[in-house]
Amino acid sequence: MDLSTCIRDIWEENKLGFEDKLSRWVSALNCGKDVSTLAKKEFRQWDPLKTYISVSKSNSNTRAIYSMRFYGQEVANLIVKNKEVTLQLKGHARKNADWFGVVIKDGRYPWLSEEAKKFRACFKRVAQSKKGFPKVKIPEHRVETKFIAEMCKGTGKFRVSGIQIQPVMIAGKFPLQVPVPISANTGKPKAGNGYIDILARRKAEDNKVRLSVWELKRPGEYKYAASQAYIYAYTLLLVLRQSNSKEEWYRLFGFKSRIPKSLTIEAVVAITRDQQESFEREKKRLEKDVPFAIGQDSIELYSAYYQEKADSIILEQNLFLNKLCNL
Repeated sequence: MDLSTCIRDIWEENKLGFEDKLSRWVSALNCGKDVSTLAKKEFRQWDPLKTYISVSKSNSNTRAIYSMRFYGQEVANLIVKNKEVTLQLKGHARKNADWFGVVIKDGRYPWLSEEAKKFRACFKRVAQSKKGFPKVKIPEHRVETKFIAEMCKGTGKFRVSGIQIQPVMIAGKFPLQVPVPISANTGKPKAGNGYIDILARRKAEDNKVRLSVWELKRPGEYKYAASQAYIYAYTLLLVLRQSNSKEEWYRLFGFKSRIPKSLTIEAVVAITRDQQESFEREKKRLEKDVPFAIGQDSIELYSAYYQEKADSIILEQNLFLNKLCNL
């Protein structure tokens, strides 16, 4: 049984549960969006710390709880309520000390307090001392943080590529890993919470904006990246075509119009050049085994070869860039 058939079967077998889950998720994220629009006026991002929003933390229209991350690894939570911003360390102190040598006790501290200022300063020193390559538990998260930073620089600013792309953000400021009800962690579809590494909006050569599903792999690792990207792209199509909350999701992704009759989802595998052979081999297998045209919709599979620098990500000039960028 090919991947597409497995995905459709899982969707049909779990449709009621998926409907409930998707409805709860989009409702929570919309609540988070409303509060975040106000919250972004109360504080700014403090490099290298980034604040992420998630479905598990966004469930109130009066309070927002953000995951504060250092190169992708959670180091605290940030709570915003009634224009009050609080740094919350709950179970983070020991991990922060062990991983980064940052010693701040668990507790709640006003964002402008001396303790919070010390917290931010400590992580800034760690980033400077490690020259942009601090050790984190999941290296892919460090790569993800740098990709998002590059994408947020603005149209055509993605280093050498000129790619016109922006990550999907909540309130235009807070990144999130978009949840889907089918997981692809093992390279096979499975009913369970899955998370798209980066969901982006890209302006194509025809001036139409496409959704881009990015599956990121740390340097030297590949596994089953193309299959994962395909599974998440296909599942996203099902969310936008068959779920009762499809229009809400489409608006959450930054679109003001209704879902068009024809959608193209880009499945992008971001890997280092030494993994090119693995990608090409898996791509050929997928092209034989699974459909890339699904009704009036389609999935396009690409590779994006990157180099990780101390403070950035650089995309190489390759097939991906030639096809997707206005060069």
